Amino acid sequence: MRIFTNLDLHEDTPIRVQPMTGEWGPVNVMPTKRKKRTRWMWVVAFAVMTTILIVFAWWVYNQLMAL
Repeated sequence: MRIFTNLDLHEDTPIRVQPMTGEWGPVNVMPTKRKKRTRWMWVVAFAVMTTILIVFAWWVYNQLMAL
């Protein structure tokens, strides 16, 4: 089961939208490893921010109920 989409740059794309290819591969294109790492960093960042928001809301609720 694949979690993310295929990162192959030339799968079914038309020639006009494919990146320029240099001697050693695509020019000015982020490497696949970095794409994968970036995707996971966004997932982790979203989870952390959601947790912070929930903890803050819980703290505010407890502060209001203590009055």
